[in-house]
Amino acid sequence: MNEEFSYTKSGHIDITKNRSPRKWATSILILVGITIYVAIFWAQLAKLLPPPYNQWTFIYEPLIGQWWIDNFFLNQPEYNRLTILWYILCFISSMGIPIIIIILRGRKLTDFGLGMLNKLGIRLTAIAIIVSIPFGLWIQLASPYPHRLSTMYILSLFNKIPEHFLILGILVALMLPNRRLPNPAFLAPIEGSTGKKILRWLGIAQPTTIDSDNRTLAWFGLNWTSLFAIVVSGLVFYMLHLGRANHVEVALSLPGGIVVAYITFRTHSIWHAIPAHWTLNLVPMAILHFYKFN
Repeated sequence: MNEEFSYTKSGHIDITKNRSPRKWATSILILVGITIYVAIFWAQLAKLLPPPYNQWTFIYEPLIGQWWIDNFFLNQPEYNRLTILWYILCFISSMGIPIIIIILRGRKLTDFGLGMLNKLGIRLTAIAIIVSIPFGLWIQLASPYPHRLSTMYILSLFNKIPEHFLILGILVALMLPNRRLPNPAFLAPIEGSTGKKILRWLGIAQPTTIDSDNRTLAWFGLNWTSLFAIVVSGLVFYMLHLGRANHVEVALSLPGGIVVAYITFRTHSIWHAIPAHWTLNLVPMAILHFYKFN
C-alpha cells in the first residue's frame, strides 16, 4: 500500500510510512497558516484586534470595496448586501481558490473531502442528525437573539460548506503525512454481541493487529497522527465560534468540531457532516420560530 492511512482487509489502519520530523514540521506550519487565516479573516476573534486592524470586521469595506456595497443587491438593506457579499467572499477564499490550487497541482478533490457519499457516512449522518436536534434546541434556547427564520438565515447555512471544506477537509488532509484523506474506512463484518454489532455498524470496534500503533485508537479506526489531525481541526472549528454571544454554542463547538472532523476523516467526505450541521441550526430554529411567532 502507498497510503499511510489505507485500510487492510482485516479492518485496521495499515501504517507503512514513518512520520518524519520534516513532515511534522510541515504539518505544524500548515496548521499555523490556516489558524491565522481563520482567526483574522473569518473568526469573531478578529474583532478583538486593536484598531484599525479590526475595522473590516464591522464594515467589510476594505475587503469588498464601497462600489460593491453601493451597487450589489440594491433591493436589499445594506446589512443584507454586506452579508451576502461576505458569504460570497467566504466561498471564493475558502473553497473556490483552494479548489483551483488543488486542480493546478494535479491533486484529486476527493482527497480533500469532496468525495462521494458512502455506506458508513450515511449511517453516521443519520445518527448525527438525530443527536443534533436536542443539542440544537439547547443552543437556540440559550441564544440571546430572536428565533426568527429568514432568507438571510437560510442563506447562512450554505456558508457551512466552505467552512467544512477548509477546516474539516483541507486542514485534516494536510495534517496527514501524505496530505490527503484516507480512503473510506473498511467496515469489519457486523458480528458478535448486540453491542458489538451496533458499534461495528457505526464503524467502531474495528479489529486491531500487532502493527497498529495503539490498540485503543485502532478500535476507533485511528492512529496517533490521525487523532492529532482530528483534534487540531476541532480546535480551529472551536476558534471559529469564539466571541459569539451564545456561550452554549461556543462550548459545544469544541466536541462538535472533533466529531465532525472524525466523521470526515472516516468517510473521506465533508458531505456527511454538513447535513447534521444544517439540522443542528435549522430544525431547532424552525421549531422555536413557529412555536413563538405563529
